[in-house]
Amino acid sequence: MNPLGPGFSIPEGPQWSRPPVPKPFVPQDRLETAQTRQTGLMKPGLIKSGPTLSQDSPRPYPTNPEDLTRGSALAQLSSKASNKTAAPMLPATLGLCLANLEKPPRAAEDANPTPDGWKLPANPNSTPLRPRDLFEIPVGTEDLGPLKIVASSHGRIRALRLQWPEEFQEPAFGAQKAVLIDLCTRLPQDVLFEVVAEGLAAAALPALLAEWGLPAERIRIHPLHLHATPEQVYHPMTMWARDAAVLLRSADEREVLLLPRSFRGDCQVDPKLNRHVVQGTGAAPACLSRTLPDLLVRRSTLGFEGGDVVASRQSVLIGGEVLARNMNELKLSKEAVLELFRAQFGLPVTVVSPPPEFHLDLGFTFLDDHTVAVADPAEGLRLVEGNPEMARLIQATLDKGVVEKYQRAAQQLTAVGYRVVRLPNLCGVGLSTPYLTYNNVLLENYAGVKRVYLPVYDVPALDDCAREIYRSHGFQVVDMPSARLSTKLWGAVRCATGDLRVSNT
Repeated sequence: MNPLGPGFSIPEGPQWSRPPVPKPFVPQDRLETAQTRQTGLMKPGLIKSGPTLSQDSPRPYPTNPEDLTRGSALAQLSSKASNKTAAPMLPATLGLCLANLEKPPRAAEDANPTPDGWKLPANPNSTPLRPRDLFEIPVGTEDLGPLKIVASSHGRIRALRLQWPEEFQEPAFGAQKAVLIDLCTRLPQDVLFEVVAEGLAAAALPALLAEWGLPAERIRIHPLHLHATPEQVYHPMTMWARDAAVLLRSADEREVLLLPRSFRGDCQVDPKLNRHVVQGTGAAPACLSRTLPDLLVRRSTLGFEGGDVVASRQSVLIGGEVLARNMNELKLSKEAVLELFRAQFGLPVTVVSPPPEFHLDLGFTFLDDHTVAVADPAEGLRLVEGNPEMARLIQATLDKGVVEKYQRAAQQLTAVGYRVVRLPNLCGVGLSTPYLTYNNVLLENYAGVKRVYLPVYDVPALDDCAREIYRSHGFQVVDMPSARLSTKLWGAVRCATGDLRVSNT
């Protein structure tokens, strides 16, 4: 009997280095396991030539419906084409792992699309479903005593959580690989990584770690097998671990992983389809409650995304859209919602409204308890003026109007007492160019050590400017060149990692 209900399975305990490769998981519901294509799923007007992306889509790959049906090698394997179709796109290790995958039968297409254009069968059982949490994460933290959010600006990184989607095609696969290699080779050698790996990726990852020469003893893999059923819609995991949880600490120094009330509909019911919604990115931190028994995992009564929460030891920044969404969903006043956030995070809260970008951590970084580095697209434009290679990024930055938005945000923070410094910034064009953020960083500040893990893009004018600003504030700069790939998907090193253990020494 599966106590977590249909469509979910999880191993009994954590797998440390190089577990045996399990037999490929073949679901019985005509839907592939935890990947980017649902059999029989189609959106009208699909462009078959390749994925497309709107300029303002937050961390999108692979989330847009028009991208999903051709998003992965696994989708190719399950199509009418031969299994050999996808093999040339994969590293040899993955090709061997997937070559013998049994192809599930194709599902019939529903004639009635959902409001956003998806054609997906409704639950054949018309009895209305109620929301449910597959992991039964306790709601609320009152029994834990006073909690405080772990600062992004201070402490020593001991362990990070990562997500490894079942996505084997570029640009996603290359970005995941580059970020993991950067983290393992550029962070201190005592930092550990807890990696939630989706579906077949969990089987392939141990061999890939050996192929890339990465230390398996520092990387613990937590397999997560989720799929769709007639009563469940599964949205595949992304690599953006930051979004679905924040880390708090209790008065007795216990880490508490706090999940939002519902990450993009996770644990809720799609009213049209009468099917439970499961978000892979929302499920990833929740599953750690089963595989890391010493970790406290709780669900908040508030809605937020980790990219919209930036904390020092003295205060927290949140985005104005987070505040507005909670006011609407909870039917509470602005002050009432702010008080709930203050109580939840254990610190005063400042709202950046309107937020210049879809997540605050693309443009806001605490350098210490009272100093905030704010993105400065105007400086970015000045530094690359006349450079034809930067033409697309210049145009994207102008089109989005972020110069004025960040200037207004910097003035707001100055007015309420923060010291503000500015970092260069340029917007990108998703899937084709990097997004030049120097705010999306990891920081360490403990026992005389000040270190920043800084995204760099091989754009000397901006890279050097950002390095110098951090050095002027006493930080040793460690370059993270993986951002050249990962920010094509709208995220850098902070987006791709979630805090799991941070010490003061």
